[in-house]
Amino acid sequence: MNGTTPSLPDIVVAVDFGTTYTGVAWMTPKTPIQVISDWPGSGDRGERKVPTALIYHANNTLSSWGFLCADDTRREFFKIFLEAETLAGARAQGIAGAPASTLEAQRFATEYLAQVYAHIKESIEREMGRRHTGGWTDMAVEFVFSVPTTWTSLGVVHTFKTVIRNAGFGVEGPRHSAEVDLTEAEAAAVATLKTSAVRFDMGSLFLTVDAGGGTTDIALMQVTSADEQVPQMSSLHPVSGVGIGASVIDRVFMKLVQARVMAFPDVVALLPPDYPVRLARSHQFRTLKHKFGERAYMQPVFRIPTEGVAHDFSHLGLGIENGRMLFTMQEIQALFDPQVEGIVKKIIEELDWLRDTNHPQQVQHMVLSGGLGSSAYVRDQLQQRFLAIPHPNASRVAVIPCNDPQLVVIRGLLLDRQQRWLTNNTKSILASRRARTSYGVIVKKTYSPEVHIGEEIRVDMYDKKKKWAIDQIQWLIKKGDVVDPNAPLVKSFEISLAEGELTRSWDATIVMSPNDAPFLPSSMRKPGAFKICDVKSNLQGVRQEQLVLKHKRGTCFSRGYKFFVCQFDIRVIVAPADLRFELWFAGEKFSGNHEPISVAWDQEGTYQKAG
Repeated sequence: MNGTTPSLPDIVVAVDFGTTYTGVAWMTPKTPIQVISDWPGSGDRGERKVPTALIYHANNTLSSWGFLCADDTRREFFKIFLEAETLAGARAQGIAGAPASTLEAQRFATEYLAQVYAHIKESIEREMGRRHTGGWTDMAVEFVFSVPTTWTSLGVVHTFKTVIRNAGFGVEGPRHSAEVDLTEAEAAAVATLKTSAVRFDMGSLFLTVDAGGGTTDIALMQVTSADEQVPQMSSLHPVSGVGIGASVIDRVFMKLVQARVMAFPDVVALLPPDYPVRLARSHQFRTLKHKFGERAYMQPVFRIPTEGVAHDFSHLGLGIENGRMLFTMQEIQALFDPQVEGIVKKIIEELDWLRDTNHPQQVQHMVLSGGLGSSAYVRDQLQQRFLAIPHPNASRVAVIPCNDPQLVVIRGLLLDRQQRWLTNNTKSILASRRARTSYGVIVKKTYSPEVHIGEEIRVDMYDKKKKWAIDQIQWLIKKGDVVDPNAPLVKSFEISLAEGELTRSWDATIVMSPNDAPFLPSSMRKPGAFKICDVKSNLQGVRQEQLVLKHKRGTCFSRGYKFFVCQFDIRVIVAPADLRFELWFAGEKFSGNHEPISVAWDQEGTYQKAG
């Protein structure tokens, strides 16, 4: 930081781009968090999240988005299909409505987020009284996005960053910026530590379970500062996620309704088109999902009305009575129970890791967030499960809802930013995290016959007696290592140059591996490592006298000569779901009259699944 206080932005906007719903909140250094709830088409309900949905005209141009979408023809779930592997799995299963390609998913995401951006801009400019006086173009505006914990591929993260920029975020003004910040699991943990009614003591452990629309994310955290004003925590284990969420309940519910309808084809004409879809997306079914499990709401039979079904229409076989379809409590439970079991399995995996590493401490609190996590039924089922079958590392765990569970991610993003402001960027709430993947750089190593069996060997061009094994991997950080956000990884390079050689640009190849630390390959000839990018270091402007002069003494049979060595460092900043790079020369961050470092992301290696 060179002793300077970082300048504060005028506005920070947090965006939780969700599988089924998207939430946005913003704040300034002087005002509290404000949640956007005036979404077009939401009426007077003050909806604090907007459906992640689009409708297109027949000519493939955008018709409507969010609450303005009709139930039967909309595009949705396109967020999860930014990931090639997820899309391939959906197409293999024949899931209707999946995009034709990841490029189409990117188009849907870009056009949806462009609408979200336009509304954010209009809403905030109006709130700040700048709507008709120049807007926010000249202001310093930071946009921060979360990413699913299941996105372990850097490729999909960089695709998402391109989507964000193309949608308009961070590009409208010279002091606008947009970045991918915390994973959803980390953001949920940040909000939990900062706002929970639970008192966390120094060193205590807690587990956050963020069960949203498409994924459930798990984070195991330890409190490292119990200061109420400046709390901090560290990740004990790499955050992880699983494809369990409220959208799965919707799909199972639609299949249940579809099975009833298909059993009576003669009455299909009496029902609205896409009746199962309409019922699953109805406000009444959403309420049922959120309220199910609350004592006052529970009843033997639930009756769900649907727009387009006559109030006097009844059909015993379909289970429709006076225009409402009837569902027993057991049928609704059957929607939730497989999801609860999946969440329990994921939690037990995390607790087993704690046990297997001989960690003596107990997880005292399990904090639920997200749309599915806000369900009283899910909360009660988890509590009963861990009371009935206690885990050695969670023998008396309390399962509690977090404050404002559906907005926990955007609150976490903003609260972390706020604490950094208060501490001059020195104390993030998440003090350290665990690396989810191993990262390394391809190097050459001094040849050893015992070590480098079967490797490609080259003779040193300046010293014929010296041999190098090439395409070796030096691992900069290993999966599970502690990552300090304020301490970048440093890789030093020494490049030999002939006398008078003017080359000042070199490539470094960065690789990753999903393997655990004991099983990392030592070279690219061994399986398990994938190239993710080339980092081009451009030291144009470095003068010859700034290089290190080396002399090679002659012998009776050869003349001596001299060459130069250029020494520089590449600093790697490991963000939660991203890598950033800096070029340092002579102990200072290098900045010439050009871009000193550029990154070319590999379009194949980055899409490898990383754990």
